[in-house]
Amino acid sequence: MKYNSVLVDLGNTLVGFKPPFYEKVYHVMRDNGYDVDLRSVFRAYAKAMGEVNYPNDEGFETVDPRDFLFFLGVYPTQRLIKELNEADIRDGEAFLYDDAIDFLEGVRAHGYKLALVSNASPGVKGILHKFDLEKYFDALALSFEVRAVKPNPKIFGFALKRTGYPAVHVGDIYEIDWVGAKRSYVDPVLLDRYDFYLEIRDKARDLKEALRKIEESKD
Repeated sequence: MKYNSVLVDLGNTLVGFKPPFYEKVYHVMRDNGYDVDLRSVFRAYAKAMGEVNYPNDEGFETVDPRDFLFFLGVYPTQRLIKELNEADIRDGEAFLYDDAIDFLEGVRAHGYKLALVSNASPGVKGILHKFDLEKYFDALALSFEVRAVKPNPKIFGFALKRTGYPAVHVGDIYEIDWVGAKRSYVDPVLLDRYDFYLEIRDKARDLKEALRKIEESKD
């Protein structure tokens, strides 16, 4: 199947962060005496993110700490909820992954339309400018503008009106990228750079592999 368009996530897909949000959550849990590992924290937080379909005033999904703790298997004490709510768990300093530009240029070279689909605040525009990324995209579907967050199909639909079906979406969080794409009749490619999804075999380890999967779909 040949795609007309490629949709791609931004955070931890094209651009990484030091530290990422889930490391900050992990440290809150460890500082409170909970013996948890980073993978479990990420997976629990990702599941909680998948419960949200609309953004807060800044454009982000607002995760209820109680949902996160439920998926982590930890009882939600008032103290822990308070500390999670008050913690600064936004992503840290942005950096561009080494394979990002090759992926974007490869998508364009193969003739696909390209859209960015991202749960993001207005600050994302600064990141796009910093790394000179906006020039690659035919459309930007940003949650603070669309007023919907992945996995809500509305944000995918916003991009697809400008790029068209059939489409494939590349993103790093199963619960919002893979599920959101499926809800929108878009083929998903899960990008798992850090082996967080050990049980999922059909995935890409990096963007080179993601691009290869997209190209193989034409056969």
